[in-house]
Amino acid sequence: MAASDYMPTTYPDFGSEGEVNDWTGKDRWNAVYTITLGELIDKGVFDWGLDILDWSGAAYSTEQYSRVCAYFIERFRFREISLEPFYEWATMLHRKLVYELMPKYRNLYRYLDEEFDPAQISDKYHKRRAIGSDYPETMLSGNADYVSNGQDEESEDIERGNLMEAYETYVTRYQAIDQHLLDELESMFIGLYTASIDGM
Repeated sequence: MAASDYMPTTYPDFGSEGEVNDWTGKDRWNAVYTITLGELIDKGVFDWGLDILDWSGAAYSTEQYSRVCAYFIERFRFREISLEPFYEWATMLHRKLVYELMPKYRNLYRYLDEEFDPAQISDKYHKRRAIGSDYPETMLSGNADYVSNGQDEESEDIERGNLMEAYETYVTRYQAIDQHLLDELESMFIGLYTASIDGM
């Protein structure tokens, strides 16, 4: 799929092109050291469908892959790549996603796909089997032919904390897994935002 497939289909209405340029300048790309991701997308160079960039095989699901690809473009569109040439940078990006990050993050995505309760402290499952016999000596000899009764018991103990405290902690400290994943890709971009060609 092309990078454009992961871009939003609607944009805010800022009026005429002239009005937009009054705010952004005629050239919206202000790369100083390398080149911005947005420029690479505009020129058709950056494309998630390229073999060197496609990490869909390592993704948790098709939905997760599409969502993270779209988020990646929106988050880093105006950032400069940290390394040139592009092929070398793309190779590093692919390696990080496939071999370093997704083996870890797949488990987290799987965990959130299950029933997630922010107030749950623990979930303990117990199972035991009680066997009774009118002839206990046969049990000691390993012969189970004379078991006269048996009973399986199963139980689950779910412990929950204070619901309000749990949700407050969740709201104030929670970060989406997608955000954590892309935080680990910050090194793929120069840690400097530029507002003009002079870097001012």
